[in-house]
Parts: sequence; C-alpha cells; structure tokens
Amino acid sequence: MRKRFCRKTGVILYFLCVVLFVHAQYVVTGGTGTPYLEDDSNNRVHVYLVNGMNNLTISYTSSSSTTHQWYKFKAKALDREPIASEQNGTTSVVKNVEDDCGYYVDDPATGLNGWFVWIIDYSKYPFNPQSLTVKYGDCSNVRLALSPLPAELTYRLPATGAVKSLKRQYDVVYQTLNWSDVNKLFSQITKKVSLASATSENLDFVPAPLCDTEFTLSGDQYAKYFNQSKSLTTDTYQAVAVEAHADTTMVSDNAPNLISGDDGLSAPVSVHFKAYVNDPVASLLVWKIYKDTEEDNPLIRYTGDEVDYTFREAGTFTALLEVSDRSGTCTDNSNTFSFKIVESFLDVPNAFSPGTTPGINDEFRVAYKSIVDYKIWIFNRWGVEMYHSTNPGEGWDGKKSGKYVAPGVYFYVIEAKGSDGVKHNKKGSINILRPKTIDDAIRNE
Repeated sequence: MRKRFCRKTGVILYFLCVVLFVHAQYVVTGGTGTPYLEDDSNNRVHVYLVNGMNNLTISYTSSSSTTHQWYKFKAKALDREPIASEQNGTTSVVKNVEDDCGYYVDDPATGLNGWFVWIIDYSKYPFNPQSLTVKYGDCSNVRLALSPLPAELTYRLPATGAVKSLKRQYDVVYQTLNWSDVNKLFSQITKKVSLASATSENLDFVPAPLCDTEFTLSGDQYAKYFNQSKSLTTDTYQAVAVEAHADTTMVSDNAPNLISGDDGLSAPVSVHFKAYVNDPVASLLVWKIYKDTEEDNPLIRYTGDEVDYTFREAGTFTALLEVSDRSGTCTDNSNTFSFKIVESFLDVPNAFSPGTTPGINDEFRVAYKSIVDYKIWIFNRWGVEMYHSTNPGEGWDGKKSGKYVAPGVYFYVIEAKGSDGVKHNKKGSINILRPKTIDDAIRNE
C-alpha cells in the first residue's frame, strides 16, 4: 500500500514538474519594472505586458536541445519570419524585441507544440481617462462611464490570427447601507466591487446604492502593477433604490378557555406593524390592509412607518407595505403579512366546584373563540347579581364580595357577538357543587 502510494505521489510530482517546466520555458525581462504575465492556456499563449521596451529580451530554455530557431509573427504563427538569437547551452535569448508581435521557438525537443509569447507595450496604452460619470441608475444597478475609454489591449491567436482582448479591471468604491436582522437597523458601509472594461464607454453594472453617494474608480490592474494607478470620482449620485423590512407584534387573547388550533387566529387580534426603510431615499410608506383579494378596496390605507390594527372580522386578510423613493422611480412591495381569522364559537358549562379541586373545574369559564363583543351576568335564584364581566377569557371563582356563595343553582345571561357576525345570546342555569363540610366562609344571599 505504501509503495503504491509513493509511486502515485511520484507520478503526480513528475507531472507537475513537467507542466511547470513547459509553462516556464519563456522568460521576458526588461522595460521598467517586472513584466506582467497573462496566460491564455486554451491557446497556449503567454501574453506579457511590459512598461516600455528598454533592454527587453526573451529567453527560452529547452529540456535537451542546444540549437534553437526563433520566429516572429504579426498574425498567425505559420506566417512567420526567422530571427536571430544568442545561444548558451540549452538557453537562447532574443534581443531587439518588438511589441505587438508574437515569438516562439521551433525546438527539436517539443516541435511546435510548445507555448507562444506575445508582447504588449503597456506604456502605449495607459489608463488615463479624464472623467467618470454615472451613465444611468435604476432600482437594481448603476452604470458608470469612462471618458475617453482606454484603448484595448489586444493580441493574436497563433493558430488563426484572430484578435483577442485583455480585460482591464477596475475597483469601484462607494457608500451604501446594510440591513441587520439582529439589530433591526440600516448602517452605512463602504462597498468595493470590481468591474471589467467594455467595448464602449459604459462599464459593467454596479449594484445600486441605498444612499446618496459618490463613486470612486481606480485602476486598472496593470497600472496598479506598474505603480501608475489613477483614481476618478463622480459627482454625488442621488440614489433611487429602496429596500424595506417589516415586522409585527401581535396581541391576542391567550386565556385558558380560548379554543385554539392551527386553522387560524381568534378575534379580536391587535397587530402592531413597523417598517424599516433606507430613508431619506425611501420617503413614501403606505400600509394597506385588505380582505381576501380586495387590494383595490382596502380596509385601511395608512401613510407612515408604524400602524396598529385590530382584526375583529372572520376571513383572510393581507397587510401590504409599499415603499417608494422620493422621485417615484422605485418601489418595494415585498413585505406582506397574511392573517386568517376564524369563525366564532361559544359554549357554556353547566357546573363547577369552586374551592374544592384547585385548578380543576374550580372556575366558571365559557369555551370560546373569535368572540368580539361579550357580556355575562350571573344571578342567584332571587335575581341578585353575583358576577358580571365583558371579557370571555375571564372566569368566575364562585365568590361574591370575597366570600364563596352557597352551593346550588344559579342563572346566567350572555349577550355575545362573533367575528362572523353571529349573535350568541344564551340563558341557562349553572350548578355550583361545593360540599358544606369545607370550612370556608359562605355568603348566604
């Protein structure tokens, strides 16, 4: 196992060494600073950008041969002309190198299957635009324009002579806002993006900022490499992109006698809606709450970042936040909330036993859901009021003025209305079951 692993490792290392060796056959030196290498692996071209042509040389090292024939070409590699070189063992050197030309060696060890070299004098095509402007901006992107556009950096493909361009790369820095779900706020950040040159003055798109900002462009990558980088800044851009986030705080009855389920919410449900936007860009906020699909006929339409609403009617409701920028160009209506309010139900018990089994049927409580209006009275047999409430979630503990009432039959009257408009008007009797052996004060009416 170990020997097999070593053999595999050796093969891999050997292969890497061969690739690196072939890849590094040519070496370009000269000009100001170290030449910049761009590899086109698909076409086996080393594209060297040099900063001036002073003392420029190209050297080639063979794996075995000591006689090299160099060639130069302007278009296709086969449309070549032989050139002289200085041979020193397995290495040969070409001097008097020209830019915008290709070079290669017909090496007996590799034939014409090796790499090619193309020379570009970057000092002839510097990054030197005079202005940077915002061409246009929309809700998603901003497009910048350079003027004048730097010249293209081109080379030829050895096989066909076709022209291919190198992409100049630029860095763009600007201010925008970043949303934090944890802190529930926007904070200003500096954003940096990389852009590629285009065939016209327009550059690639920049993500639209969420605040007014300037854009500063620096580059290109070759100018930075040769310590010639230049920066340009736009005028202040008036942002139009908007971003909105929203959350809700819900207040609903959680009484133990409320019948809950997965089918929806029991009315009344009070909801506090709050919006967070990238102001002052996002300047118009509208909350709309509507039933079913009646968006054009909302129950309420409120302008502002916060609104409170109580759902008292059965049905399916939607709360929609619409946010627009100050110019009306961009809108964010991605924040929606849905609520289903269930139909009403009310049931009345016929007995309870106060003071006997704490926590178990020791209070008089109706079972209910979606009751929006409620009144109950409980009387003794002489018509004296023992209890009154307007909250269906409350229960009667069987006391009057702090003392338990005597066991026996009592009478209730309920006037209630549900979220679905159903009236639950009920009358009946309730039995209080309580042994007289319990040593508690009993109020006799």
